Amino acid sequence: MKEYKLSINANSYTVVIKDVTDDAVLAEVNGKKHLVRIDTIANICPPLEKQLPTQLTTSSPSPSPSSSALTADSGTIITPIPGQIISISVSQGEKIRCGQKLLVLEAMKLENSITATMDGTVNEILVAEGDVVTQGQPLIVLV
Repeated sequence: MKEYKLSINANSYTVVIKDVTDDAVLAEVNGKKHLVRIDTIANICPPLEKQLPTQLTTSSPSPSPSSSALTADSGTIITPIPGQIISISVSQGEKIRCGQKLLVLEAMKLENSITATMDGTVNEILVAEGDVVTQGQPLIVLV
């Protein structure tokens, strides 16, 4: 569950995300529950040099609040949260596109898709299905 404190046009909102499935989100906005249908999901990948500093690291892996993280020099995708690898959607040598799902990580009973933050080729897969991973652990190396 995540809680967000938002301000829209000088109005304050407390939004609690109760549940997320492939086609809907159960959200509570200022105490009132809403079931929001998901029509499409698009991963927007800005050019590497324009990504937020919290998504990039140039030394040892560090935690990231995003659904995927990338080390700037090596193209290593690291896990933003601890959890268990449920499935891997790519294979070594496969060409991938920015936003493409690489794997699914289960954390706190929610499945999180870890997506590519750049176009490239899968150079190395460092985990297997069923592995338990820690926050900041390298998962996949892209080139």
